[in-house]
Amino acid sequence: MKPIKSSAGLVALVGGLCLLAALAAALLDPGKVVRNLREGVFDRLLLWSPRANEESPVVVIDIGRDALEAIGPWPWPRDRLADLVNKIAEARPAALAINILLPAREPPIADPADDRVAQAIARVPTVLAMLLDPAPDPESIMISPTPVATQGEVAVPDLLQMPGVVAPAPAFAANAKGLGVVSLPAAEGQPVRSVYLLAVGAKSLFAGFAVETLRADEGGSTLIASAPPQVLRIGSHAVPLPADGTMRLHFTTKTSREARTVPAELLLKGGAPAPDLAGKIVMLGASAPEAGGLRLTPADPFMPSVEIEAEAVEQMLSGHIPTRPPSMDWMEAVVGGLIGLLGIFAVIRLSPGGAALTVLALSALWAAAAIALSTKWLLLTDPLIPLLIAAIAVQGAALTQFARTYRQRLAIERRFSMHLTPEMVRRIVENPGEIRFAGETRMITALMTDIEGFTALTERVGAEATIALLDRYIDTVAGIVISHGGMVDKIVGDGLHAFFNAPLDLPDHAERAVACAIAIVKASEALRREPALAAIGLGRTRIGIETGPAVLGDVGRGARRDYTAYGSAVNLASRLEGANKRLGTTVLIGPGTAEALDGRIALRSLGPIAISGLDEEIEVFEPEGVAVR
Repeated sequence: MKPIKSSAGLVALVGGLCLLAALAAALLDPGKVVRNLREGVFDRLLLWSPRANEESPVVVIDIGRDALEAIGPWPWPRDRLADLVNKIAEARPAALAINILLPAREPPIADPADDRVAQAIARVPTVLAMLLDPAPDPESIMISPTPVATQGEVAVPDLLQMPGVVAPAPAFAANAKGLGVVSLPAAEGQPVRSVYLLAVGAKSLFAGFAVETLRADEGGSTLIASAPPQVLRIGSHAVPLPADGTMRLHFTTKTSREARTVPAELLLKGGAPAPDLAGKIVMLGASAPEAGGLRLTPADPFMPSVEIEAEAVEQMLSGHIPTRPPSMDWMEAVVGGLIGLLGIFAVIRLSPGGAALTVLALSALWAAAAIALSTKWLLLTDPLIPLLIAAIAVQGAALTQFARTYRQRLAIERRFSMHLTPEMVRRIVENPGEIRFAGETRMITALMTDIEGFTALTERVGAEATIALLDRYIDTVAGIVISHGGMVDKIVGDGLHAFFNAPLDLPDHAERAVACAIAIVKASEALRREPALAAIGLGRTRIGIETGPAVLGDVGRGARRDYTAYGSAVNLASRLEGANKRLGTTVLIGPGTAEALDGRIALRSLGPIAISGLDEEIEVFEPEGVAVR
């Protein structure tokens, strides 16, 4: 078996490849899956911390269903609209923004009602709605663009450009303070999350409806696009100007929206105190479904377009505008990459629980930072995508580690299930690092067995009887070794090699080995007394035991690897087993084991004897009461 850490490179490689794939997917974003997911996260974050709206200068005059029931069905005749605009003008607001498209009649007709509307518009600084049109219109070239000056290197490469516009009737436009684009940026199936600050229609630059409303409130000053930093200046107000010319919305609560809204029928029918509109920015629009002005937004699936623009005006006035720098995608990818790399390292170096806690802690830290940046400082930072990048990398590494660990577990179980107790196998499986397969030196007690006269017996009984006898005998002896905490190293012919204190620590290994030998002798003698085995003359089991340092480790290559021990104690145990024949003993114990026992098991000294391969005689011992003659 290879060293435990030899496959760490594979875990790192798979985790790294998964990390690169996740980073590529996040940055390239095929199908805009990442973008849509990220925008959905920002929607939730901004809704969890709605924008404060104290003492708003914006008032929305709403033509709702109640107004249609009280005044008449939609569309209203222009006389009625003129009456409503006049009522608003009488309250002397700072500006009026009409979020209702008032196009020229087709075919053109002279209508006194149109004159009344035009005159009413002229009474107050009024902004009228216009739409961007994908179809070019030759008459749209007659519309005056919004005056915009530039300072510095202003870059808006992603600015929306449409070939045409749908403008209000010329008589109305002539009396208005400005025209504002009420088209809203929203992909198919996606909610309205922003408004246009600037857009191009019919090759002319126009301001968004909210920008034009604020410009009218500021006295109609020229807009200034300046850089750096890139902003759009509207009188005394500065709004960040991104590359696509839009502004992210941060909605206030429904209660706040309702508080700034005045029903249109209240002005038209009277009978109640007129609302105070003096000095306010008044925005006129319709929430009645018949008017067709309802839009899907993160805050409300049916929000009137005029409410969306009112939100934008309030944000511009307060400077409360969420932004996201273009470099943020790369910064988040770097964060995801770092968390992923640390997670891969944790998977390799730590336990599964430790790696999971590490990744969770890093993820929680980033999520908290991203949420704080997005909600407190309005710097839109994605808490999710970096974590998904890291999760893909960590998952790839973890699955590889799991497969490696599972394979290692199976290998360990196959290797040791027949050699050790189930408890010791479980310890090794759970903590494979306890075994140093690459090699280590440790103190062990070696135990070697052999059956006396077995070669002659095999010639007497034949092959089948020999195998059956060996199978039963080895199963009995190996079971005794394992039950005493020893490891069955190998079976050589009719002999069995076992080690104690390997591969795991066994504090009383010398005592266990001697006790194991005594148990083997008793069990083997019981077998010899069985009539069938007595008839064939099964010989005694002879055992040699010695304690000393040994080198343990995996030897071999591929599937033919063997975890075994080498050292003088192993060699001496084998020679002591053979010396039993010369001395007529059953169990011979070397001096190392006798010293390690320290009197815990009664031994009888047989005095110094010569051992093949040793220059000096050594004192040997046998346990009391195990002599078999």
